[in-house]
Amino acid sequence: MDIQSPLTVSDILKRPLFRHAKVAAGSRGLHREVKWVHILEIMDGSSYVRGNELILMTGVGLGEEKELKVQFVRELWESGVSALAIELVHQFVHLSEEAKAFADQHAFPIIVFEEPVSFIEITQDIHGDLIHRHHRQLLALERLSHQFHQLALKPQGATNILRLLHQETGYAVRLVDYLGEDLVYPDFRENPEHPHVLSHPIVVLDVQVGELQMSGSTAPTDFARLVMERAATALAQELLRSISLEERRLRVTQQWIDHLIESGSTRPPKELSEAVDQGGQLAICAVEPCHGYNSEYNRVETMQNIALLKWTHTIRNELTPLGVGVWTAPHEGLWVLILADRTPTANLPFQDRLRRGFNRVSIQSPNWSHLGPFDWKAGVSLAFTRWEQAPQAWRQAVAALSLINVADVPANDGETTSSAPVVYCEDLHAWQLFLQVSPSVLAQYVEAQIGPLLTYDREHGTQLTKTLEVYLAENQSKQHTSNVLYIHRQTLYYRLEQIEQLLGKDWDSPVRRLALETALSAHRFLQVQRR
Repeated sequence: MDIQSPLTVSDILKRPLFRHAKVAAGSRGLHREVKWVHILEIMDGSSYVRGNELILMTGVGLGEEKELKVQFVRELWESGVSALAIELVHQFVHLSEEAKAFADQHAFPIIVFEEPVSFIEITQDIHGDLIHRHHRQLLALERLSHQFHQLALKPQGATNILRLLHQETGYAVRLVDYLGEDLVYPDFRENPEHPHVLSHPIVVLDVQVGELQMSGSTAPTDFARLVMERAATALAQELLRSISLEERRLRVTQQWIDHLIESGSTRPPKELSEAVDQGGQLAICAVEPCHGYNSEYNRVETMQNIALLKWTHTIRNELTPLGVGVWTAPHEGLWVLILADRTPTANLPFQDRLRRGFNRVSIQSPNWSHLGPFDWKAGVSLAFTRWEQAPQAWRQAVAALSLINVADVPANDGETTSSAPVVYCEDLHAWQLFLQVSPSVLAQYVEAQIGPLLTYDREHGTQLTKTLEVYLAENQSKQHTSNVLYIHRQTLYYRLEQIEQLLGKDWDSPVRRLALETALSAHRFLQVQRR
């Protein structure tokens, strides 16, 4: 007995009690699965079936006409009945041509007994076979469950589980790992000859962390589905172990990263030391995860942690092929990324490769709907080469992070401008200096340089400060300035005269102009910091 194959109408017709049975119609449906046998003699019996039954009847309930009508056959077919068997000995039953035509069209077998047969013996025989088959399946499932769990405790457990699942079911299988690399066995490419795909979620701590899929030319049997469920349980154990190992690795990494960003001294991993020794630059990234979860549920923290592990795995996968080493760890509510240039002779500069990698991650992040709402933002420090510069770089990264989502942040005009939610210190220009100066000192400088303009605008509702900023940005071109501000040339002339009265006649000299541009940038920086 093949316990994986379902019991079909064709199998039943081969049993001794059916040796005199004939298929009157619907012979194309002999492959239909039979899960139970039911005796039915009433015409509204569709409400008493659940699908995949072999219906036995004598025709007692057909009424005086003793005719099997198409409507009754239709109701059985629509209810998922596998086949109808009628005994023609004790009651004369006429099979209407319409009923036979319907059965042939929809591959619904109608079987007739032209000699006496015992329905009790039929039900006992088939039910005994089904129960025996089910018992053997349970024993096989218990054996496979043990094998799957044993494999999960060994190296390459996931691959070996997929191999065993394929051997037992014959289907191509794939593990979609939300936290790591997908695995397939033996192959899972799109194949028009394998249109049937079955999926089962892999759940760890009430959070779906992956998906197990099977593909084949035929629909998976119930037994194959049960085997798949046992394999998914074992894979959940394997992924839980991977998550635990990743969290343990993060704790070890956190120790030396904390020392690095706090004191500039540490014992970094060998790969990181080698990158620095070979002339590679370093950068530090401060990342703030932004979750959209309801914090009332314990499940939330697990989902957040798994989403973060997915994020760190993805950023590592995207930056490593670009020649960038990545080490990550949590730190005071943020995440620290130590980024090292492992290919300093590459054609693309280090910072440009960072932009490319972060851009790719930002494209992928919204697609993690299975992990719940997840977003992130980051600040990246200037590049440095000495360990003792790490604390300053960390402060730069955190400061850049504080400027995220601010429209006034200076942007890089180059082709590698990031579309990711990232602010790079090298894009901040003069703001790099402002971040390291006391706000009170900056405010004093701004007041000394453009204080009269700010006061006049505040008291009279004018836009002299904005006019000066645009005028200097447009290289003192009156035409360009009036176009940008959407004002008449005469209006601009009048404003420039007011600016000269407030700032003095030397306000457009080269030295004074530099001071004014710096003060205007510092004023905008202070406005951003106050938001």
